[in-house]
Amino acid sequence: MLRRMLVVILILSFDMPARAGFVALYFNRTTWEAAVDSFSTAPFTGFGPGTVITTQYAEIGANFVDGFYTVHFAGGFPSDGVGLDGNGDITVQFAQPMSHIGIDYPGFMEVELYSNGTLLYHSPLTGGAGAGFFLGVVSTIAFDRIVLIDFGDEAAIDNLSFGPAIPAPGALPLLALAAGLAPARRRRSCSRHWCGRSRRVG
Repeated sequence: MLRRMLVVILILSFDMPARAGFVALYFNRTTWEAAVDSFSTAPFTGFGPGTVITTQYAEIGANFVDGFYTVHFAGGFPSDGVGLDGNGDITVQFAQPMSHIGIDYPGFMEVELYSNGTLLYHSPLTGGAGAGFFLGVVSTIAFDRIVLIDFGDEAAIDNLSFGPAIPAPGALPLLALAAGLAPARRRRSCSRHWCGRSRRVG
């Protein structure tokens, strides 16, 4: 109990990111969004209660694996009243390496980052009693899998946002050149599909 009280006090005391080695933690979504380049969001809306979530977000690069995760309607998900009940831990496998994730959640939360099956990072316990908490992670080492853990309980999340790894410095001039050569194609692409800074699916 004392451990949980200390966690709540620490989270309420800091809006700025806490840095630990190659990882920065954010406890405010607005601050996290300002720190990252782009992200997609899985809000879990558009599905009926009890829907099992597996590959529904594959089109934006996220698959929910190694568990039984169901859509849940509850006041504990204040952004839209809909969230994901992990029935245990929640594991997400990404289609490409990622550098940042943002999680709206009730209760307590710990996050593990993996790359090719190797554990890179295990966060401290965050959150508290009630709902409306946020945990953002920005890593300078890319990861392709996350495990979301609620200390002593079943993990639940309101929204999950995530973004791709930042290209290596040597790749940036090539990307800039490619972007300069094809502005018309981007405009046409955006007329047929979504384009922008963040994307919500569901």
